[in-house]
Amino acid sequence: MAQEELAQRAVTEGKEDKDDMMDMAASKVAEANLAQVDVNDLVADLVSWRETLADMLEQMTREAFERLFLRLLGEDGMGEIELTGANDVIEGMGTVGGGGFFSFRVSFKCIRGGGRISSGEIDDFRREVMVGRADRGLLITTGKFTQEAELKAASDRAPEIRLIDGDEFIDKLKELKLGLVTEQVVVERVVIDEVWFASV
Repeated sequence: MAQEELAQRAVTEGKEDKDDMMDMAASKVAEANLAQVDVNDLVADLVSWRETLADMLEQMTREAFERLFLRLLGEDGMGEIELTGANDVIEGMGTVGGGGFFSFRVSFKCIRGGGRISSGEIDDFRREVMVGRADRGLLITTGKFTQEAELKAASDRAPEIRLIDGDEFIDKLKELKLGLVTEQVVVERVVIDEVWFASV
């Protein structure tokens, strides 16, 4: 009788141990699935913030976007800023490098919109810079420039024209920490040392 009880107890304990192992395995699978979801969300956040910010810039009121743009110019080192136009296109003059022996008068224009700036618009802006007697020109858009426009601006013709597209505009906001906070994210990855376990 005692032997039967011992056998039954062994069977019961073995079943309990098996159930515990299955529960543990299920828990590990659930944790792995949760971790996978978290990683996917993290990757999505790392990629999508630029698109989200680009949409926010387009949806800002004209007045709010103008304040942001002028703040960016000031934080980036431009002084003595004077606006000559502030409707859908923000235009003006400013001074760069006033703290040293040399300073430059810069004529700037900011065009908000998702379109592409053409080479003809580069020519028009270069003439505006010359008429305004500025040393250099700064043309900014939240959209893009055509390849021809980039080549036109990069030519040796005076005055020098600096182009800033939407991606670089966002990069500058990030660099100057204007409305953007950079967080360092640490992801833990555990690797099983199968050789070590084999040697135990």
